[in-house]
Amino acid sequence: MARIGGGDIGLEPGGPAGPIGPSPFEPVERPRLITFWRMLFLVGAAIAALVITLYVLVSSWLAPEATFGVGDRPVNILILGTDRTYDDHGKPMEGPVRADVIMLASVNPQVNKIYLVSIPRDTRARIPGHGTNKVNASHTFGGQDLTRRTVEDLVGVPIDRYVEADFQGFVRIVDALGGVEIDVDKDMRYVDRAGGFKVDLKKGRQVLDGAKALGYVRYRADALGDISRVRRQQTLLKAVARQAVSLRNLRNARKILGILMDHVRTDMSRRDMASIGWFVVRTKAEVVSETLPGEFSPLYWVPDQKRIDELVDTMLEGFGK
Repeated sequence: MARIGGGDIGLEPGGPAGPIGPSPFEPVERPRLITFWRMLFLVGAAIAALVITLYVLVSSWLAPEATFGVGDRPVNILILGTDRTYDDHGKPMEGPVRADVIMLASVNPQVNKIYLVSIPRDTRARIPGHGTNKVNASHTFGGQDLTRRTVEDLVGVPIDRYVEADFQGFVRIVDALGGVEIDVDKDMRYVDRAGGFKVDLKKGRQVLDGAKALGYVRYRADALGDISRVRRQQTLLKAVARQAVSLRNLRNARKILGILMDHVRTDMSRRDMASIGWFVVRTKAEVVSETLPGEFSPLYWVPDQKRIDELVDTMLEGFGK
């Protein structure tokens, strides 16, 4: 039986005893408040997750394989630098435009490399519809389209896009980048009256503006002739690429794009350009410079087909055959 006594309620003798309800001496548990630091952590985690998601989506959308629709080989881009003949007053003369620079950029996302293959302009090539001639004659006969077909036959790889720039645009782009740093290997003095330009450079590491950079790649008084020129072209193009993806010049992207629109002809879309730029920035892609294998003859740079095939195999590194 329960009993009442002295205001206490208890149980029968022998049963457990204890108060009814919470003890006034025990702390009451309260809801924990979300602290400032916990909130900051949650917000930071959410932002990080968003950034990672966007990075993955952008990387997938701009991947060369997705952008160019090529998955079983590298993306191949033909790069042309064109020149004109100038009169005694420095004005361009009417007539066919020559291709003074011919390069093949092979973008390999499997190994994060870009193979930059320079093709000497005196290379002997079969030009469709025009027989055998120097490879740069293909541009005189049929512009970039015929040059594209000629280089495809010469190297043995398909070309996906082309970029053609004139030298005036090259000068403006280098100036817009703030110049390029080059280690000039020797004193260079040369005057080309037919081409309307002169070169006057001192040996040593220096920052070249657009006009001096153009002189550096067009200097022709070398014992190895065009082979030395293509090596300088490779050196300069690497320097321009490094400068273009610097933080400072990423802020000048609109200005540089305006110059490109004025002086560059290409079939690359904006997505194509963004894809290559993102690939270079994201992977810090290694640029491997090569010259089309061959040997000198009295009139031509004669291609060595066996060594060209070996070079192509190297460019296909990472892709199953």
